[in-house]
Amino acid sequence: MLASQWKRVLMKTRIFFSLLCALPFVLWAYSTGPPVQRTGAAVDGGLDCSVCHSNLGPANSDSRGSVTITAGNYTPGVQQVVTVSVAHPQQQRWGFELIARLASDETKQAGSFAVDSIVRVRCLSGDAPCNGGVEFAEHSNAPRTAAGAGFSIQVKWTPPASAVGDVHFYAAGNAANGDGNLTGDHIYTTSKSISAIAPSNGCALTQTPSIAAVATGGSFLPVIGPGAMISLFGSHFEADPSKAFPVKSSDIVNNAFPRQLGCLAVEINGKRLPIAYASYGQINAQAPFDLPAGSAQVRVVLNPDTPNALASSAFSATVLTESPGFFLFGPGAIAATVPNTATPIADATVIPGSVAAKPGDVVTLWITGLGQTTPAVSEGVVTTAAAGANAVIAMTIGGIAIAPADILYAGVSPGSISGLYQVNVRLPAALPDGRAAILLQASGMSTPDGLSIPVQH
Repeated sequence: MLASQWKRVLMKTRIFFSLLCALPFVLWAYSTGPPVQRTGAAVDGGLDCSVCHSNLGPANSDSRGSVTITAGNYTPGVQQVVTVSVAHPQQQRWGFELIARLASDETKQAGSFAVDSIVRVRCLSGDAPCNGGVEFAEHSNAPRTAAGAGFSIQVKWTPPASAVGDVHFYAAGNAANGDGNLTGDHIYTTSKSISAIAPSNGCALTQTPSIAAVATGGSFLPVIGPGAMISLFGSHFEADPSKAFPVKSSDIVNNAFPRQLGCLAVEINGKRLPIAYASYGQINAQAPFDLPAGSAQVRVVLNPDTPNALASSAFSATVLTESPGFFLFGPGAIAATVPNTATPIADATVIPGSVAAKPGDVVTLWITGLGQTTPAVSEGVVTTAAAGANAVIAMTIGGIAIAPADILYAGVSPGSISGLYQVNVRLPAALPDGRAAILLQASGMSTPDGLSIPVQH
């Protein structure tokens, strides 16, 4: 395009914005926040508020005033306050717009802003929530002070849940004279970059993890469900293939399992999971209770929340509304105990000290994947009271349908992580000696065939 053509385009643009800014409704709107994309950031077109507040020159042309951004380095997922301060020795009304973008790709939003009585949050197409799109924090009602007092706006900002490298803030500030017109106002722009705070745990793993399979815990069916214990299989989850890292009592803080175990974290759709066990090739964790049916993206992150974080490629896991899976003592042997004891119901030649169940006995079966409960529980917590599964539970034992009255309890196991459930069931009196096959359905989702417990009169 010729230089003369560029000049004509620019002139038309200026005329358009001048006409736009002359409209009364625009004036009213600016007292409750400017249009979006007015921080001067190049990624948003480089426009700032001087496009409309234009009679005193371009942004930053009056050195007596300023806009500043105050923000410390971030801890992933931990809300902090970002302060935007606008100053001028003569002005008395103040406005701002603030954005937060990934330094690695400024078209992408970094974290999220919170709405309050002073701050509103806008998206490209309207007010928040922006559902992951870019956000613009602005004044909801331009504050007025004594002339020259300036104003600082505190914006609550929650960083991304994991370290994403540097974050760039851009802000525009309006030092206005408060006369209700778009003239006589000074515009300023600025930017600031912050980084993630590296943890003090010295994580420095170097091999990128890889996920080969994701399954329901216990049964290892290749599906998962809300709140279920799940197992990830793969490689390089830990540095030493000969070591395992089960959760210790010291890892459980505020009655909750850790969402980072050593130098490892697991995420589903970007959300950190409580972890119960980790080794070089296996991780046991708990899925969120709000996980929707369909597919979910699972990742393992090493050195989480550090500049040298290593994330696996996403593994697409199938999510069902419930994914019931019995825990096992061995191939085909359901983990069962005598109620209110630690006595296993199993083959004594396999597990010393175990016993067979008797027909008509009540037994406790250990299972996961029964979904949410009443009262509701959160993933990762150590439950302190009974909470029955909301799913409709049906069972057959030895081919005999179990009456609902004989399913005495199906819900979380108090004192355990909320993904571990127990089913207390009365065995049919007509069971013959041998191994009794057990099948459980939770709202139509079934455990695998071929699982049983030993029965002996």
